Amino acid sequence: MKAIVLGLILSLVVISSGLAYADSTYQIKGSGAAVVNADNPSLDTSSMHLSITDASTIDKGAILVKGIDGLIVARFTGTQWNFTYNNDGSFHGAGPAQTVSNDVFAVSFDGTRLFATGSGSMWKVTANMQDANKKFVMNYLLIGNDPIPTINVSNNAKIIIPNGNSATASNGFYLPLNLEVIPGTTVTWQNQDSLKHDIQSIDSQGNIISSFNSGLLNTGDTFSYKFDKPGVYHYYCTIHPWRIGVVTVS
Repeated sequence: MKAIVLGLILSLVVISSGLAYADSTYQIKGSGAAVVNADNPSLDTSSMHLSITDASTIDKGAILVKGIDGLIVARFTGTQWNFTYNNDGSFHGAGPAQTVSNDVFAVSFDGTRLFATGSGSMWKVTANMQDANKKFVMNYLLIGNDPIPTINVSNNAKIIIPNGNSATASNGFYLPLNLEVIPGTTVTWQNQDSLKHDIQSIDSQGNIISSFNSGLLNTGDTFSYKFDKPGVYHYYCTIHPWRIGVVTVS
């Protein structure tokens, strides 16, 4: 019992001291939830911290998971990590994470920038962490310094019309099919299909409304619309009316 308590204390010391990152150039951190993918799934609280020295290097990092099975603190081993920060504010990372008891997890995550200013940014991050016994599926909202900051507010999202998805049996009409953004986001659709499509706003019953209409989009063409107010916005392709997508602004 004493060993368990000592282990938890050491974990808290590690997470509190190792995650200060006073010497880093960029610090990104936040909280969220972790679902344990097992025979009896459970929902745990979780947090993630990153220390980034440049657009391709993680200096330090860790994931903390607290749930019914106790506390897990897994620190990233930076020299074994692959990390890429892209010009659009998205990032991807993959590598090992180790606990104080030397349990090793394989971690991967992808971040999408939701909001960017010259003084800081916000990202939505999805992550997976697993070892031989458990797999965690995680979602976070992180804030921090931005390796590619913008002077003015830059709030953008993208939806792809993928190639070869015109058949009624397909469900990959748009990627993503239900996009979630915050107010003020400019959404850009790009037609990557070999066929022509359009983007027409409709109500929840499928009736055409006049909010936005792209006109015909040839292969490679784009159409953008800024969503200023919260709400659920439905749209479809008038040429292929079974292709329906949703933008949720909240």
